[in-house]
Amino acid sequence: MIPALRWALAAFLLAGCVESAPQYSLTGETGVFRSANPGRAIPVSQIKGMDERQLAATFGPPKLDRRDASTRVLRYSSDGCVLFVYVSGTQAQYADAYDPQMRPIPTDQCAGSVAAQKRSA
Repeated sequence: MIPALRWALAAFLLAGCVESAPQYSLTGETGVFRSANPGRAIPVSQIKGMDERQLAATFGPPKLDRRDASTRVLRYSSDGCVLFVYVSGTQAQYADAYDPQMRPIPTDQCAGSVAAQKRSA
């Protein structure tokens, strides 16, 4: 093997040995919810069935409104989390939440924080 190629291969292999803290997790690792103004938890069962007017009254204007086929994805955020609400037809069908590193957190706690910190557009 050519010496330069051998060194490049060794450097490449050793680079994979350096450990660092992950910035996100694809394994379902649960994040920790922290917020300066957490508000009162809002259960997903209460979010499910809300129409656009009720969502706006509860969470304020979404930071993102994206349509994927027949589903709209609305993104809301607070100082401690990101809340995604999935709307089919005219009603919310599902919601989930993530900490700033995009690790799953309890949706009800995030929803309460977003509602407590809602801002006008």
